[in-house]
Amino acid sequence: MPVLASEVMNDVRAALNDVAIDLYSNEVQLPYLKIANDDLSDELIDHGSTVQKEVDAEINVLAGATTVVLPDDIVVPISMFVKNVGDEYFQYRPMKQALFVPNTQRGSELVFWDWRNQEINLVGSTIDKVVRLRYNRLLTAIIGENSPVTFTHSKGYLAYHTAALLALHVAQNQTVASILESQAEKKLTKLLKREVKQNQARPVRRRAFRLRNYGYQTH
Repeated sequence: MPVLASEVMNDVRAALNDVAIDLYSNEVQLPYLKIANDDLSDELIDHGSTVQKEVDAEINVLAGATTVVLPDDIVVPISMFVKNVGDEYFQYRPMKQALFVPNTQRGSELVFWDWRNQEINLVGSTIDKVVRLRYNRLLTAIIGENSPVTFTHSKGYLAYHTAALLALHVAQNQTVASILESQAEKKLTKLLKREVKQNQARPVRRRAFRLRNYGYQTH
């Protein structure tokens, strides 16, 4: 069974000594848990975690199209392959990444692609194609209390980091926020040591707790 956001929220209340749910309801916590999940996604990407590495997607590209419809969870593309509609999987051919796609006349093949302005750009083909995109992905967004937590082992980090954000932005207690964030950093360090590729040769970078206001005011 996947860990649900509501389970993380219960741990957040325990960290904030609010098991009676006097202050930190699931509704109050949700925007801060979303932030914590996004922060975790950034950390995993920065450290090359295999959790988000090399996901494949098959995408139809219509004749004349000069961009690719991207998956919602894409961070950056890694590589692309192309085949004709109806071809077998083994008939995919590698495409070439360019700094800019060449200014050339369209033909029946897709050869080049580039990544600019958060889009994959193509010259375009005179016939429909299917591309296979390999990319780094974001963690699945948390949209409610019943959302599954993509990375099960992250429950501790998410709970402490969310609690720290609530302590800072809701309770406006910087001292408690810093204590809770130090616990989150310990959880994160252990998490990254398990997940980072070749972590023996690449030290884990720990971020200091920064008072980012995320649109909220502190006093």
